[in-house]
Amino acid sequence: MPEKKEIQKTFILLLAIFIGITLIISASYINYKSVQNHVIAKEQQQLLTISKSVSRSLERFFDYHSENLKIISKNRLFREQFQKFMESNNNDTKFYSLEDYYIIQAESIARIQLIRPDLQIIDNYPKEDLSLYSYLYQDIQKVVKSKSSVFSRVYPYNEGFYIRLYEPVFHNSKIEAIMCIEFDLQKIYDKFVKPIRVGEKGYASVKDQYGILLMHPKKNDLGEHVIKARKEEFPYYDWSELEELVEKQMKGESGVGIYHSIWYNDKVQKRVKKFSAYSPARIGDQFWIVTVSMDYLEMTEFIRNRTYYTIALNFIIVLIFIAGMFYIYKIKKDKRQLEKEASLLRQVNELNKELEKDIEKRKVLEKEMIKNKEKYERLFNSGSDCVFVLNLDDNNLPTEFLEVNKKACKSLDYDKSTLLKMSYLDISKDGNKEKFKNIVETLKQNRTMIFEDSLISSIGRTILVEISAHLFKLEDQLKMILISRDITSRKIQEEALNRSEERFRKIINKVATEISYDANQKDIDIYDVEKKPDTYYSEIENKNRIALELETINIKLEKMFQKEVDENSKKEALMIYQSRLAAMGEMIGNIAHQWRQPLSGLGLIFSNIEDAHNYGELTQEYLSGLIQKSKKLIIRMSQTIDDFRYFFNPKSEEKAFSVQENIKQTIDFLDEHLRLNEIGLSIDVEEDGMIYGHSNQYSQVIFNIVQNAVDALIENRLNRRRIDIRIFSQGCHQVVEIQDNARGIDENIIGDVFEPYFTTKSKGKGTGLGLYMSKVIIEKNFQGYINITNQNDGLNVSIMVPRSGVGSNEG
Repeated sequence: MPEKKEIQKTFILLLAIFIGITLIISASYINYKSVQNHVIAKEQQQLLTISKSVSRSLERFFDYHSENLKIISKNRLFREQFQKFMESNNNDTKFYSLEDYYIIQAESIARIQLIRPDLQIIDNYPKEDLSLYSYLYQDIQKVVKSKSSVFSRVYPYNEGFYIRLYEPVFHNSKIEAIMCIEFDLQKIYDKFVKPIRVGEKGYASVKDQYGILLMHPKKNDLGEHVIKARKEEFPYYDWSELEELVEKQMKGESGVGIYHSIWYNDKVQKRVKKFSAYSPARIGDQFWIVTVSMDYLEMTEFIRNRTYYTIALNFIIVLIFIAGMFYIYKIKKDKRQLEKEASLLRQVNELNKELEKDIEKRKVLEKEMIKNKEKYERLFNSGSDCVFVLNLDDNNLPTEFLEVNKKACKSLDYDKSTLLKMSYLDISKDGNKEKFKNIVETLKQNRTMIFEDSLISSIGRTILVEISAHLFKLEDQLKMILISRDITSRKIQEEALNRSEERFRKIINKVATEISYDANQKDIDIYDVEKKPDTYYSEIENKNRIALELETINIKLEKMFQKEVDENSKKEALMIYQSRLAAMGEMIGNIAHQWRQPLSGLGLIFSNIEDAHNYGELTQEYLSGLIQKSKKLIIRMSQTIDDFRYFFNPKSEEKAFSVQENIKQTIDFLDEHLRLNEIGLSIDVEEDGMIYGHSNQYSQVIFNIVQNAVDALIENRLNRRRIDIRIFSQGCHQVVEIQDNARGIDENIIGDVFEPYFTTKSKGKGTGLGLYMSKVIIEKNFQGYINITNQNDGLNVSIMVPRSGVGSNEG
């Protein structure tokens, strides 16, 4: 009973303390939130006011210069000077209004120009800067069409960003010139945006309506999309809040948002909470987004400090009271607690002794387990065959691999983590589910079997294997272990042996026929001594005679074999010659396309000379200029012939050369052909490399494959024709992938494309030697591989060649 009453008193005491603390915390929290929300609302409104103020300043700045251009274009002095210019067409006319305006506004503008609609610069300040803006023509056309003031897009120039303002100048109701002011965004930023400071870290920035940063304290981010810049710099952070905020800004809305980001000027960059006020600034037919950012903690620091002080004071008072109460309670309780602790201590000592014994046993078992695991891993990875362990699902189909050994990873060119995410059907060339189910059914009866299959490596290489399969159960689930042995060499040797045996039998039969014929002609049979009973030969003489005849047969065999080799060499040389003639025909067609433009240019120059002579305008300066243009066109035509001679030079030496340069030189021959057939071609160089061999032979391979892609696109697609070339390295190999979107090749015949005289083109349009000779050149002369697959609505040709100066053991 006494213990029960004491427990009740303790419970009541604790409950009262808990209620008191709860009331204090609740009152403090409610007060804190109320004051915080009020202060935050005021600060947000102030930030939005600052943002709108900067937006209006930018709008007034550009409106001011736009109105000034209108005033200048209607100024009497400017109109008189322009009238004089139009009547005399004198480029030396000075427009003092422009010069005065540039001198006055030098701190705000970067350049002022007067430009003809044909892009001829009439006057320019400063004089030394005569560079032209790359999108000037498009902007001029926009001004001519709208017949009013136009702002250009923001563009990079000389490590800065600029925007242009255009104002048309009318003469006789026609636009004869355009005034242009070029603004340096850095000057605008220094004048209107940079002075805005909110707190210790806050700043203002400007981006365009597409989210591209135009003005920002961090110069490296200028010209980048704000979301892309943040994700590239901090890819592991969640930027969804900022993305939602930027989407609202890009709609032209104004307001205040809260998001998490990084302060660029922090020494230790960490993710913090920010306020961001944003407002659009209308610049012509586009708008910029002015944002003012402030640190959330900095804004609420005053409120937090006051709240912390209040809570701390309340807690001190409560803690003093609680401490006194608990001190009295503790004195009474300690005596009983000491007695209980003594009893418990004895029990703990006994349990500790038992626990120490269990720990020793566990250590022994762990050491034994580690030894067994290391022994298993050594055995599993030391074999010369590939080993795969896999699960089976309810349909007797394989799931992802449970384990693979090092030999399997090395043979298939996969790293272990990648291979463990794949199943057997992913690496089997056949990938037939029904065939695998039949194998499992057979294993359920026999528990083991041996079969042959073809596996595909990560680089597309086919490996013929002999697989020993075993079925077993583990934790009431069927599992399978496959031990694979590479039999590619054995199969090649068997096939070569069969062909050699068949060929040898044909040769033997032919030689035997000839020998038999010779023997009949002489009426002599060296093996039948009984036909001439009058002639006696000893056993030694018979053996000598047979040896001589066998030597005669061997000599004839050698002659026939050499004859066959010579014929095969002639056939291969003829096929190479035919292939190069076909490629030469294609190349001559491309040269004709490339010559058409300079020939037209030369014809136009001759016509200009004739017209100038007829009208008495043929001055020495004019004639010299036309002669220089003609020489440039002739040099260009001559360079085309030199490139053609290099491409078909049969005496080029083996040397190391750049794959990227070789491909670009080859594609130059096809530029005009690609343009006429509206085919887009891109070259993506991830990593260039050097390879060793005849560079013109490698050019012939690239030319054949790209020309085949062009022919297929012309035949199979009416529009959006594309050829994409990708150059990269893989281990110790340099890889080139050529991808088109010409619908691909029928899977039933794709395996025959490398056969000689096989073609999918219509009659008279293909020799069937291009891909065959390409395969011969890559595999025989470059010791590489060439592979063709259907993918991405087209054909993908992959060429893999060893890199020059890289050992075979690298990668």
